[in-house]
Amino acid sequence: MIFATLLVDYPILSETLSTAPDAIVTWEQSDLTADGDHRMLVWVDGDDDALEAFDDALEADSTVAEPLRVVDFGDRRLYHLELTCEGHRDSVYPTVIEGSGVLRDVTATAEGWFFRVAFPSAETFGRFHEFFIERDLDVEVRQLYDESDGAGDSNDNPNSTPPTQFGLTASQRETLVAAVDAGYLDIPRSCSLAELADRFDISSNAASERFRRGVRTLIENTIYPEDRSP
Repeated sequence: MIFATLLVDYPILSETLSTAPDAIVTWEQSDLTADGDHRMLVWVDGDDDALEAFDDALEADSTVAEPLRVVDFGDRRLYHLELTCEGHRDSVYPTVIEGSGVLRDVTATAEGWFFRVAFPSAETFGRFHEFFIERDLDVEVRQLYDESDGAGDSNDNPNSTPPTQFGLTASQRETLVAAVDAGYLDIPRSCSLAELADRFDISSNAASERFRRGVRTLIENTIYPEDRSP
């Protein structure tokens, strides 16, 4: 199984998000109908101004049609959207289905779309990645991990060593192991963040970032629930 995290300059809802840069979209579900229509549910989070800007911009977005606000929880709204012909042409979802892929987590901001995906093989993931390349869309692979042999590559730091088992870089694994050995995770702690940083001759901020990235990667590649997929 191939696990990957990508940042893509994806056109769907990009017009709306550029108008409402403080809104955060989480893709909840997609459905392809027998007639070839593509419908999706998305959650949108933000303050009142961000949500109103998002709501207003939807009407002029060329990639979606018939926006329907399904639920409103104040700072969170659920929308039902139907993709236009343009949006359907730009949608990667059919490629995911054809490749038996799983969209584990998909979010979007004005910066772009973050995809956390799983595919049964390098070939099927390659078709997913090629979809964006063929359309001249900017795509950045942030993390790539092959569960079959523990090999992978992480672009969080271009100078980092290749990930070890579970997608961790060697430095992340070393930091997590040291945190346990030194008592950083004990209650109460018997090792401070500064002391943990001293072990690797790095700053406390660098140690904190390495620790948090390692924990997140470990969770995503082991116990992250697949039923979060859209």
